[in-house]
Amino acid sequence: MFRFSTLFWCAVVASLAFGGHTYVWLKVSEFYHPMTVHGDLFHLLRYGALCLPVLAAIGMLGLWFWRRPLSPRHYQGGLAILVIAACLPSLPRVDSGYHQSYWLGENRHEIPWQYSPYKGSPEPGGKYFLVEVSVPDLAPRYETREKTMIIGKAVDFNHGEGGPAREEPCRRRSSSMSCEWQRGGRVYWAYGKAGLFPSDLPVFLESVADLLDGFEVSAS
Repeated sequence: MFRFSTLFWCAVVASLAFGGHTYVWLKVSEFYHPMTVHGDLFHLLRYGALCLPVLAAIGMLGLWFWRRPLSPRHYQGGLAILVIAACLPSLPRVDSGYHQSYWLGENRHEIPWQYSPYKGSPEPGGKYFLVEVSVPDLAPRYETREKTMIIGKAVDFNHGEGGPAREEPCRRRSSSMSCEWQRGGRVYWAYGKAGLFPSDLPVFLESVADLLDGFEVSAS
């Protein structure tokens, strides 16, 4: 019994060290690549590398105070939990199908995580949102290794803050280019290296607007 108890508590210490490292790694990954984390079906289970050892240690202490001495089977059960916890970070990645909800005024948009959506408002009244795509096919950022550009949709010019329209929709500065144009009641935006923009800009800008409009799912 002493051997199993010693092994269990040594394993708890090792599991907490491993779980702490995993927790920090997950948090850093979530901070820099939040959509990648949300796109992982098992991302919450991976935190079990830290949570399960803590729960196992607390449970074992509670049992020890309640009905000590404990039998080897109790420690064996605790060790099994620690083994499971150690395996959780290695679970295969499975696409969760996560969609990010962003609002433009009273219009809701559901954007697949692969487009790396950001800067939007999860509540009604939002002014704009941005996504990242490759060109010229507008594939999602996380589904391509091609060079990408940022595109977005807003309620008005200047990222929703308002102002006059540009004399020319596209403007080149050094090696980069930005386009801002209006279609219907919305304003669209594209920014990236000038060499990424196709020669037929009008057709490309229409494709960008069509893609962004395709995320809209409801209007009140």
